[in-house]
Amino acid sequence: MQIPMLLQHCLLLSSLLFSLQQLPTYAAPKHYIVYLGSHHAEPRLLASPETITKSHHDLISSVLRSDSESSSERIIYSYNRYIMALLQHYTKKEANELSKHPSVVSIFESRILESTTTRSADFLGLHYPPSNLEDSIWHKANLGDDIILANIDSGVWPEIQSFSDDENYGPIPKKFKGACENKYDPTFKCNRKLIGARYFYKAMEKNSNLQENCTFNQKLSPRDDTDGHGTHTLSTAGGSIVPFASWGGLANGTAIGMAPKARLVAYKTNWNVQCPTFKTIGSNEIDVMAAFEAAIDDGVDVINYSQASNNSAYLDDGTGIATFHAMKNGILTIAGAGNSGPNAGTAANNYPWVLSVGASTIDRVFSAHVLLGNNQKIKGTRFYDFVSKVDVPSELYPLITGADARISGANVSDASLCQGGSIDVTKVTGKILVCRNAGRIVAKDETLASVVARDAGAVGMIFVYEEKIGDGFTLSQFHAVNTIVLSYKDGETLFSYINSTRTPTASISGVTNTLGVKPSPIMGSFSSRGPNQNNPGILKPDVTAPGVDILAACPPEIFQSSYCMKTGTSMATPHVAGIAALIKKVHPDWSTAAIKSAIMTTASPLDNDGMPIRDSNKTSDATPFAYGSGHVKPNMAMDPGLVYDMNQYDYLNFICAYPPESTTLKEFSQQHSYKCPRSFNILDFNYPSISIVNFTGNAIVTRKLKNVGPPGTYVPRIEPPPGVSIMVEPKTLVFSQKDQIIVFKLILTADINHLSTDYIFGSLVWSDAKHVVRSPIIVKAKNK
Repeated sequence: MQIPMLLQHCLLLSSLLFSLQQLPTYAAPKHYIVYLGSHHAEPRLLASPETITKSHHDLISSVLRSDSESSSERIIYSYNRYIMALLQHYTKKEANELSKHPSVVSIFESRILESTTTRSADFLGLHYPPSNLEDSIWHKANLGDDIILANIDSGVWPEIQSFSDDENYGPIPKKFKGACENKYDPTFKCNRKLIGARYFYKAMEKNSNLQENCTFNQKLSPRDDTDGHGTHTLSTAGGSIVPFASWGGLANGTAIGMAPKARLVAYKTNWNVQCPTFKTIGSNEIDVMAAFEAAIDDGVDVINYSQASNNSAYLDDGTGIATFHAMKNGILTIAGAGNSGPNAGTAANNYPWVLSVGASTIDRVFSAHVLLGNNQKIKGTRFYDFVSKVDVPSELYPLITGADARISGANVSDASLCQGGSIDVTKVTGKILVCRNAGRIVAKDETLASVVARDAGAVGMIFVYEEKIGDGFTLSQFHAVNTIVLSYKDGETLFSYINSTRTPTASISGVTNTLGVKPSPIMGSFSSRGPNQNNPGILKPDVTAPGVDILAACPPEIFQSSYCMKTGTSMATPHVAGIAALIKKVHPDWSTAAIKSAIMTTASPLDNDGMPIRDSNKTSDATPFAYGSGHVKPNMAMDPGLVYDMNQYDYLNFICAYPPESTTLKEFSQQHSYKCPRSFNILDFNYPSISIVNFTGNAIVTRKLKNVGPPGTYVPRIEPPPGVSIMVEPKTLVFSQKDQIIVFKLILTADINHLSTDYIFGSLVWSDAKHVVRSPIIVKAKNK
């Protein structure tokens, strides 16, 4: 059966989730996303959602012709407004058969996705109440009043004061069409601040049922009862003003989101899955796409997405498809670059229509000291215990490493990391347990080791990160005992002392809180780095923002406090989402690309000492592969002067250039079809940063700048990459009116035989003496 031509154009990023009752013993069950098409541009030709859903059922029935189940039993989600319908499949043969249908654009297996304050606002130049009103984005944006900020994450804990509507909020914006889904949790209440909350679980539930002996046994509610991730990120982006917030006395001050008067909506996609040997927290890609579909239909303005993508081909990636449709509907998605650093090529969410964010420090440091028995003092990072209430081990206690406390028969590596079942309780009781990671940066290692230490009767724990992680900043986590975290170099000092004596002892000092620390920011060692593995012609991440030791709201039932500290690009991302919401309030007519450009071109590559941002080792300079265009500057971003603007067709041209994408991209177009141009040069793609790979010694880059400020004359300042000469045409840009667009070219030349084969960096700045419009330049010579 052929689906009517009209419906082919009306099907949203359609995908269908189905299952077969008769499962061959050789076939492993899998979920697939089947991507069909997009709405027609003209409303009068748009089919009803019910009609579109029926066409999805007809498609499954006609192609697979299975009598074992009805199509309604096979379909988990049938999205029929903007994005998709989703399907579960069991064999490659059936997937291949479905992929041949003329209405199917692509079919790909769904995946599980992982999640990636009192001081950070001040550090970003946002002071409450605003002191200089003309230069304050908080003043100009009225703190983001009535902008609808969405968060796709683990839900929210609504009773926390950050989500209170006590601050005289007006009626809920009329454009909002969402809901507060509390059928199974009547204690969950929305208000005029937290105006909506929904949950998406079906694919995660079915996926857990496909795993042997795994269970999905959770209350169906948008309440954040997994790990507090969504509560933390949502309050960072748009939490209300809460004085006297702290985490057990740490970071005492006023907790305030980046857009504190924004209206908030939580979409829960992260769930716990319990298995006999492990527990996992994550999202199924199918549920995530469902949440994006709902957010678009609900009428949100900005989406925060603090989860990692899979960096697949653009039409084989559910997150890429969903975020594209959000952009097409005027919604900018801000996403985390991931926590897989500092290795190169690890950056996630590399779609050019998404603003991706790395993580760096603020000018506040929490520290404590380990005093060794030989009077040596080692500085580290420290967090108090809120569960066992054990006093700080300020007296000298015996030290023992996990390896030395190994239970008979346990793996040495497991014992070194202090993993469960590897430690002999009789050897640890009354001592400080020393654990070291195995050359990986897994934040939960700290938490799990602290639980083992507590259960073994330890009075405290010292957790050491190995050299592979670098000597930068570790991921702050909740600890079950008093814990101090040491970097590799300091850990070597500790182990040297332990090995020098038969009776090593130590004490742990109380924590100190230092503000105004210089240099700041410094890149987090965990923050994922470029180059972009999807397309090195696009620099990723785009910017960096505060993501280390961020205080924000947390579920009190999990953290014994309504506020806690977390670290990761997940924490950096909502800072930028809140800034984007503020810009949207000041400039409601700006495109998503214009907002993104404003944030990127006003970001700074310098720290608070006026020197280049340092990498996590604190000695070498970071590169744009760590910080993108630089550290965000919200007050400057509201008045960038010029922007690199784009629309969906510019992004379509970009996609067209990269096989195996279709040459006719009707699935991404509001038209009946979109014909790719005969030629497309990535060097002409109007991205705010400039990347040239496979450089042969000559290249011409074309860009267009749009004036969003007063008339003015902009002159260039170029810092070329080493060994490269750059000329700009024209020499000046003279804008006589607002919204005027001027094209310029960069002409790059070099002696390729004497050029480094590694990536080299420079920059271009356009300035009218008030505005600074900066673009990093990245060049990689073609292999000789």
